[in-house]
Amino acid sequence: MSGDGAPGPRFTKRLALLVLALLVAALAAGWAIQAFGARAALRQQQEQAAHEVAALLAAALGALRGDATAQERLARAQFARGGLRRLELDRADGSRRLDLARDDDVDGVPAWFADLVSPPGVWAVAPLGDVGDVGDVGDVGDVGDVGDGTGETGDAAGALRVQLQRGDAVRALWHAALMTVVLVALAVAVALWVLDRALRGWRRALDSAVTQARAIGQGRLVSAVEPAVPELRDVTRAMNTMVRQWRERLQAQADDVARLQRQAQTDAVTGLAMREPFVARLGGLLSDAHAPPGALLIVRVPRLGRLNEMHGREAVDRLLGAVADLLLTYVERVPGSCAGRLNGSDFALGLPAVGIVRESAESLRSALGAAPAARLAGAEFLFGGCDGLRGIAPGAALAAADAALADAEAGDGITVAAAPDAALGSGAGGARAWRERIAQALTQGQVRLVATAVVDARGTLVHLESALQVQLEPGGTYLEARRWLALAARGRLMPDVDLAAVDLALRAIAADGRARCVRVAPQSVADVAAASALQSRLEAAGADAGRLAIECSDSAGAVDRNALRQVAAGWRRAGVTVGVWHAGVSARTLPRLEEIGVDYVKVDASHLRGVADDDAVRGYVRSLVALLHGLGLRAYAAGVDDTRELAALWALGFDAAAGDAVAGPRE
Repeated sequence: MSGDGAPGPRFTKRLALLVLALLVAALAAGWAIQAFGARAALRQQQEQAAHEVAALLAAALGALRGDATAQERLARAQFARGGLRRLELDRADGSRRLDLARDDDVDGVPAWFADLVSPPGVWAVAPLGDVGDVGDVGDVGDVGDVGDGTGETGDAAGALRVQLQRGDAVRALWHAALMTVVLVALAVAVALWVLDRALRGWRRALDSAVTQARAIGQGRLVSAVEPAVPELRDVTRAMNTMVRQWRERLQAQADDVARLQRQAQTDAVTGLAMREPFVARLGGLLSDAHAPPGALLIVRVPRLGRLNEMHGREAVDRLLGAVADLLLTYVERVPGSCAGRLNGSDFALGLPAVGIVRESAESLRSALGAAPAARLAGAEFLFGGCDGLRGIAPGAALAAADAALADAEAGDGITVAAAPDAALGSGAGGARAWRERIAQALTQGQVRLVATAVVDARGTLVHLESALQVQLEPGGTYLEARRWLALAARGRLMPDVDLAAVDLALRAIAADGRARCVRVAPQSVADVAAASALQSRLEAAGADAGRLAIECSDSAGAVDRNALRQVAAGWRRAGVTVGVWHAGVSARTLPRLEEIGVDYVKVDASHLRGVADDDAVRGYVRSLVALLHGLGLRAYAAGVDDTRELAALWALGFDAAAGDAVAGPRE
């Protein structure tokens, strides 16, 4: 067997040699049977021919009526004609009076073959009758019994003994044998060719079955094409059925997780995401380096308690539902947008575009004014927005929008503020100058990694999560990624950024032997040159690559799954652990990760908040971990800052965690 469990060249060679040996043995046995049959037939023919020659020559010698000289002369003349190997004339008293012999004429035929098919020594004996007892020469039929080869001749005047040449018959058999060998060789060659073709097809089918079985063993649900080999076709069909059923069960499980997620993270009255999940999604929107700047709009329904007193809870719930329905319309129609309920009276809408916040606020105010459920006496709506957001924390964006909301309450009800200057690129020189400074920092090695420990439940280090910082001025401060990453993405520097991070991580691994993790942007996965350069670095690192983990985003549209599948396969061949940073937008997408060949999923802390106290959150997290483990993936928690929540996550089966609540690693 080959190293991967499928029949390899050695197995094929052994099988071919076995079949060849069986063919040769069978054909050799057939040829031997034929040879021994030919031997018996040839001996019988030689005996019959020898007796005929002996009888005729004896009759001719007897016709000479005892003239010994004439008889010897006739015998010598007959011997000289050829065809005879030995000729002997005996007197009546048994003494030898003539003995003629020549070498056997078997030129061109191996002696072993001649002896095998026609052993020498086949004699024929004929008596020489007395004068007057023989009749004339032509009366061959009166010769009677020519003897049995024992020398007993009755009243004969002597005896004639002859032995025929074997040459012609043996040569004919030898040529026939050579032709048989050629035909056998051709038959064996054809049989081996047919066997080779059959084995190739069989090996391909078996390789496919082994590959599928190994993938299933690794938790990857792979379907295979049914082969033509009947036995393997039945096996592959059964495995494909198992994979299909397994996928259906996992998808059903993912649907259950999504339902529990909605229950744990969605406001029961409005169906919008609650504050923590919304803030997490807003953070993803604002930190998405390859997306355009975004915007945030807060909608407030002031004096909600008074409205409850005036109209009752059901009427106010319908009003809140009307606001939520309008916000969800944006989420459905604008890809990348998100909506949530921040508290009892405040709603938020995140938009992946700039310049449309005021227009959206005015559109919402008009729609609410026309909605029957929103036309309650005393109901008001305030709109505060912040435009051009990028590279800032969600809290800063919410604070800016909240400040605009305060201005709206004092003004006409709608206020849109400019984004706070949290990222580079707003100063002198603009984005182009900052891009050049970032590129120069990468080129000159003015970068470093800042590590956060990821540990398991026993406190053992899993890896150091490494984030890249750059120093834009010699001797200056190293800036964290949120300050410059957006500009690097716009300047198409992400492949350079990721390669720098991988180089630093591999260098650190070689220095201290501790496992590291770096996150790679979608641009580096999709860029063929960058992916090739990264793969070359991993292969050159040798064993050190086995202590590196690389994470990618699983956000919809952030990365081409086919490209990620191909790139991840190369990483895994180099020994790299492959992870996915899971934003938790939809649990239904998780079953697709097994097709990529992922080892673990890191879950954002915003989806784990309240796991220690909230039964709904705990039920969602428990089902999420069960789904990940069912897919053969490890579950990591990120940003855990509460020790009670960390204990709850360990109890629910998380394999590793990072955050302020995590103690230092025990190595």
